Amino acid sequence: MQYIDSSTFLKINKKVKSVSRKLGGEHVLIHSDIKNLFLFKFKSKIDLLEKHMNNINNIFSEFNIWMPTFNYDFTKTGLYNVNEDICQVGHLNNYFRKFCHWRTTTPVFNFSGMGKYPIENIKSGQVINPFSFGSEFHYLYENKSVYCHYGSDISLTSILHYVENITKKDLYRYSKKFYGIVKNNSLETNVILDYQVSPLKKRIKYDWKKIHLDLLNENLLYEYKIFTDVNYITLFSVRKVCDYWTNRLNEDPYYFLAKESKKWVRKKIDALGRGFELNDFE
Repeated sequence: MQYIDSSTFLKINKKVKSVSRKLGGEHVLIHSDIKNLFLFKFKSKIDLLEKHMNNINNIFSEFNIWMPTFNYDFTKTGLYNVNEDICQVGHLNNYFRKFCHWRTTTPVFNFSGMGKYPIENIKSGQVINPFSFGSEFHYLYENKSVYCHYGSDISLTSILHYVENITKKDLYRYSKKFYGIVKNNSLETNVILDYQVSPLKKRIKYDWKKIHLDLLNENLLYEYKIFTDVNYITLFSVRKVCDYWTNRLNEDPYYFLAKESKKWVRKKIDALGRGFELNDFE
């Protein structure tokens, strides 16, 4: 097993720290995937997680760190337990949620983080759209935050769906409601999760190669690799990238889509004379 040499490691971290300061305000959202990040030797799984967490804390010492702690069980069980439900999007994220300051009460698309709790307290009967104004994503946008992929691929950039939603260009996704309970300590609150989903039988594919290249060409993306081809850290400004994507969607509502998906989606929408609806597919 090959580990990055310490001098190269420190140089990259210094650059990342400098760039992140220039990009954002107080918050950094980190998507993580550590399986290919051979940064340091370790004695156990916990030791590895601690070392990665210490590394992140050192790089982003001036930021409030956030991580996605998504759990998709609510769509099947109708229950989201804020304190008990594990994070299903990474071991490091799940480790982080155990000692962070808070975890948001949004079913499925919740976050854990440090600093100020970012969204309003939920109310009984509330309809929650995780990609709308007032959501965690909107908070990150409004506060000019930094988006970071730590070993993860840019195709996991979930804030893309926030841009689709607020621009109302997500014609190829449709509203679907999930009813259930959010349990937070002893408090149980009935809520409705309402977000735009894509057709199940004929999946919509995004052209992440194009999306990635366009961000690079516009100097909106900062990438740092180890061993030539392993993604270590990718950074961008939430505000600048969301604004750029908004402009692209205003020019072409199907900008995000891969060619084949764009072809059949556009044909169906033209035939319908409107965007997709639940009854078109379910």
